[in-house]
Amino acid sequence: MRQLLIAASALALGAGTAAAQDQVYDWSGAYVGVQAGYALGQSLYTNTDFPTEYVNYDPDGFFGGVYAGYNFQMSNNVVLGIDGDLNFTGIKGSNDYWWVGGIPVPTASAEIKYTAALRARLGYAMGRVLPYVAGGLSVAKYDFDFIRDTGFVHYAESETMVGWNVGLGAEYAATDSLVLRAEYRYSDYGSKSFAQPDFFRIDDAHITLSSHDFRFGIAYKF
Repeated sequence: MRQLLIAASALALGAGTAAAQDQVYDWSGAYVGVQAGYALGQSLYTNTDFPTEYVNYDPDGFFGGVYAGYNFQMSNNVVLGIDGDLNFTGIKGSNDYWWVGGIPVPTASAEIKYTAALRARLGYAMGRVLPYVAGGLSVAKYDFDFIRDTGFVHYAESETMVGWNVGLGAEYAATDSLVLRAEYRYSDYGSKSFAQPDFFRIDDAHITLSSHDFRFGIAYKF
């Protein structure tokens, strides 16, 4: 009986110590990590001189990259931070190009080559769990084209799109140094206007790009 009481006391002490360690975990500090995810994009091209000439590229696919940042935990458990990331992607799309007169030409394609973001974060520390919201600046390198059914490249553009993002997520400190992350993010990369060669003239054209993505990461906290 005495041995049982000793064992129970030791177990309770261990649990109490672990709980205390969770409560005093400090999120302050720098971190660097790797991440991967999947993005669902929306992208509409229109020939503004002939609005019935358009294509929905809507690229989607996987991406992966790196992220880094710094957190500062306040005495009330609010966590303020700055976070940046860079990703190389396989986010691609293709669709019918709808020509003037409602004629589809199935040779329009697009690809996001890379994305980058710089964000502010606001979280609330609950021991080793940190739910947060974040938002800031987004950048994407976006290539898109239209190849006619004869194989002729009608136009090909490579644009740097700049916009904003907002997201929410949660982190879990698996150890004092390794932190797991899961996040949803919406990015609006803005729009671009450009000149499109169109047979014997130059037309005005316009494209938009946005995406919903789900990402997972693991970071080392210094």
